[in-house]
Amino acid sequence: MPNNDDIKQTADRFSYHRSSDGCDDTFLIEDRDGQCILQLHFWDEPDTTEAAMAEAKAQMLVAALNLTGSGWVLPPYPHWTLRHDKQIADIWGIEDVQTLRPKLTADQAWEILQRVDDDHDPNHGITRKTIRRVADELFPESGRRKPKRPRNKKPRTRPRLDPIPF
Repeated sequence: MPNNDDIKQTADRFSYHRSSDGCDDTFLIEDRDGQCILQLHFWDEPDTTEAAMAEAKAQMLVAALNLTGSGWVLPPYPHWTLRHDKQIADIWGIEDVQTLRPKLTADQAWEILQRVDDDHDPNHGITRKTIRRVADELFPESGRRKPKRPRNKKPRTRPRLDPIPF
């Protein structure tokens, strides 16, 4: 949680403040909504200029981001961040849901993704089948009956074959 003294207020779209997680010190560069778009990590050791250098970089980056003109700033893609930490993830978006169910609105697709995120089997992950099932539960297609919940079926037993003597 930043102190008010640590926040550099600007009337611009981007600002920065100093933060610490107990191990690393950082300057967080944020947009007007408080969304962090960049972290500058440094070690604030005595008798070094690391903190001052990190703050100078934060000031330069914020100044550059606040320049007027064309273009916009997007946060890093999640895959870039994950790759840095040697991790992977599948990412599902509303377009993926609408590919499976084209008549759904963006808001309906987002509702489905939120439900899937809260209620999927972690042993199997999120699949097209999972998304279809939730979509059918939340927004059944007209003219189709709601899908039945699977019943526990008795396992089929194979007939026993006696060995053929030779």
